[in-house]
Amino acid sequence: MESLFQLLVLAVLGLFGGVLSGVAGVGGGIVFVPTLVYAAGWGIKEAVAASLVIVVFSSLSGTVRNARSEDPVEWRPALLLAASVAPASLIGVYISTISPTAVVQIAFSVILLALAYPTGRSRGSGPPVTGSKGLSRPLVSLYGAGIGTLSGLVGIGGGVVLVPLLMLGFGLSTKRAISTSLAVVFFTGIVASAGYIATGFSDLVSLAPLVVGAMIGAWLGVRLRDWLPEKAIRLGFAGFMVVTALRTLVDALDIL
Repeated sequence: MESLFQLLVLAVLGLFGGVLSGVAGVGGGIVFVPTLVYAAGWGIKEAVAASLVIVVFSSLSGTVRNARSEDPVEWRPALLLAASVAPASLIGVYISTISPTAVVQIAFSVILLALAYPTGRSRGSGPPVTGSKGLSRPLVSLYGAGIGTLSGLVGIGGGVVLVPLLMLGFGLSTKRAISTSLAVVFFTGIVASAGYIATGFSDLVSLAPLVVGAMIGAWLGVRLRDWLPEKAIRLGFAGFMVVTALRTLVDALDIL
């Protein structure tokens, strides 16, 4: 009975992470890592690896659903960012195997706090973009490498940083940036989770409840996002960035 109850808890938490993935374009890793640590009793490094596996499925579900959304993926900036974010996630995987993550978590928190205010104020350009508005390709690659490293290291897809980058740097509206971010998160999750599997992570079967819940949740999250006002999502995402930054900072200070 306890085992069944735990499976149900994991499925519900996966559903919640999936909804967050669809609404905010973040993959859901910010929910999956603490779920595995505190609800399932996993170690932090195993939870990070598992989170990235789940992120692959949640972001895939959300990306497929986004094809029917009012704000579909902008594939040019998505592929441009994925080309640097996904490979760089392996740097984070490597760092996680040889060193503590506290310093990088602190840096991640500072970046989120710095971006939260401009993200909340930005209105984006609304219409689809045709190129990297205001950003050179080398700069995009540099940002992408940093985001990818953080993704592989702390077990998130990177969407919490990708969304403001797509809004502020590429001129995308909030909803279109979220759709585009989810596509980048999908490619990043594939590469990073493959890196962890190659280094020995193999406990995949036990992730089934979270995977199923996340896939259903992401589909529902995209539908919910279509109904919500642009301003509400923009301000809500900025608030989410602050909460994520503070939670990550507390985790880092606990490690130190």
